[in-house]
Amino acid sequence: MNAIARILVTALAVTAPLLAAAPAAGSEPVPVPSYAQHRLDRVAAALAEDPLFVDPDMASALDETGRARVRAAMESTARATGAPVYVIVIPNKSESESQGRDDVFLHWIHDRLGRDGLYLMVSSSAWFEAKAFGVPRRLWSIDDDRGERPADPENRFADLADRLVTRLQIIGDAPSEPPETPRLYSSPDPFGYEHTLRPVEPETRAPFLTGLLLAGPFAGATLYGAGLGVAAYRRRRRTPRTEAVEPQPGAPAEPSVKWLRRTGGRELDRLRDALAGSEGNPGREYAVSAYDVAQILYDDSGDDPDRALDLAGVVVVARLGRTALAGKTARPASPCFVNPLHGESAQRRRMTSGKRPVCAACANRPMAELDRRTLKVPGPDGPRPHHAVPGVWQDTAFGGDHLIPRLQEYLGVE
Repeated sequence: MNAIARILVTALAVTAPLLAAAPAAGSEPVPVPSYAQHRLDRVAAALAEDPLFVDPDMASALDETGRARVRAAMESTARATGAPVYVIVIPNKSESESQGRDDVFLHWIHDRLGRDGLYLMVSSSAWFEAKAFGVPRRLWSIDDDRGERPADPENRFADLADRLVTRLQIIGDAPSEPPETPRLYSSPDPFGYEHTLRPVEPETRAPFLTGLLLAGPFAGATLYGAGLGVAAYRRRRRTPRTEAVEPQPGAPAEPSVKWLRRTGGRELDRLRDALAGSEGNPGREYAVSAYDVAQILYDDSGDDPDRALDLAGVVVVARLGRTALAGKTARPASPCFVNPLHGESAQRRRMTSGKRPVCAACANRPMAELDRRTLKVPGPDGPRPHHAVPGVWQDTAFGGDHLIPRLQEYLGVE
């Protein structure tokens, strides 16, 4: 047994009787009612028999002819990818076990079924959610987003069969990549307790407090020594770091909607990967909120040219989330005011609208050149500078302490 292990064993031997008197946080763990899992069990059992599942509540979304076409497309995509294909058409309300998160539902169904493959879900919104578990495809890298959303929002399921067939064909035709398993960055609260407030700290009771006062100094000294030994040991090891966010000085000044969609999807995927295993990071809360609002913006904007500024915001906010994790901060630096797609600002410089944060590549350029580098989006009379478009992005300049709360207000979420 090495010295550090001996120190830790001694510390635990001294402090264990004291800690035994401490009450458990929140008393008994919140039980998960068995009925919360019934839907998952039901769907997984059905998929084990038939890879196309249409919930009775959404039976009208696909008629028999449409189901036959979808089955044929599923078989074709399975042959192309060499992996099973599962399609699930089911409502997913916020009161469900996954709290309305389609990505969570697919992860849990995959765990229940215990089979890798391409999982494609259609909920009441008629948007698609897809996960590739062990499938040689990178869904986030597919540029073609045909079929992702309904053509007519007023009649969402009119073209569902066509859209499913198209989407499955696009995935099947995509370039082969080494298989991966997607990760779930966070899970919902226990079913039925979504709105229950958690106590910040458990109540300190008399026996525990008395023991702490009597034996605390000795135990504290022992633990302090152990802590020094562990800290010295850990300093000699390489600590994995969160991937830094690279500056993007060559970002386009007039990006196309397709470029924004593709880049936004990639940045969301990178942020989702960075969030996995980020527990304890001081920037995690900011990053989770950034992911949530960016994902909603991405889903709502589609490929609408009128929402190009929102799509630019998706890219910027997702990068801010990664910056918060990489810098372990809840207050990441604002992006470049000239073009927020350039990335993190390096300094402030005087401009016609006052002192503004700018990236290193824009810091010393002439004003005329900055005009050419300014992010512009389509407008009724041609491209417009982003800061000339009234709304949430003009109000926040894509950064600052009020960005996330302002976006939540803009999206009508909490």
